Amino acid sequence: MIKRILLLLIFISFLSSCSNQTAKLLGGSDKELYDSIQSELSKKKTLGVFGGPRYTRIEDLILTLQVRYPYSELTREVSLINGDVSYKTKKFYEAIEDYKSFIEEQPNHPKINYATYMIARSYEKLMTATDKDMAPSVELIKLYENIDESLKNSDYITEMKKIYFKAKLFLLDRTIYIANFYIKKESYDSSLSRIIESEKVIESLISINPEAQYIKTFSTIKLSSDIDKNNLIEDYKNRFPKEKEFIENLEEIDN
Repeated sequence: MIKRILLLLIFISFLSSCSNQTAKLLGGSDKELYDSIQSELSKKKTLGVFGGPRYTRIEDLILTLQVRYPYSELTREVSLINGDVSYKTKKFYEAIEDYKSFIEEQPNHPKINYATYMIARSYEKLMTATDKDMAPSVELIKLYENIDESLKNSDYITEMKKIYFKAKLFLLDRTIYIANFYIKKESYDSSLSRIIESEKVIESLISINPEAQYIKTFSTIKLSSDIDKNNLIEDYKNRFPKEKEFIENLEEIDN
């Protein structure tokens, strides 16, 4: 109730400062306001830099919709719209929070699958090779592995699968890259922990990847002087007989 009153006061103040033309633009039914928001969001830039959505106007329209039609079915989608705005303005962490809020607030809304899909898209945008943070890929994988049946049978599932496999490969690649970095610095405990942490999420990929298993074996041997080095190396050779260079490196370890 307090929030609604505050919104009303803001809206009245806003209208009093508007021109007649602007006030007219913010009039109309809840459907007309909602359609205006969607129309604005769908605008494309021309020549790469001109045009596109006017986000200040979208914010005005959202506020108008919230205040004038607080109980409208369309007003229920405000968190979803905010998510779309955050996504389009490349504020991906904010987009994720907006979409999560929408799902929490409207668990039975018909656009829940869309919101979940857009969370995945946002995590995908946060996966960058220049960043050591692997959390977005991990969260994306967990998200996909816990989706419900309705999403599995939706139009979004094909694209979701592509994003999911991309995240798994990205996590594998970054894990190996960072683990190798720690090996070069002779920080074998950090190297091994990277492999072990990723195993919890992508065990099937880690287990069949020759380089990941080499790093795991190498770090394990370097960290323990009383471990059965020969047995570990023999196991690696049996699993990856074609990896001559990795095998030679393991056999040359002096711990």
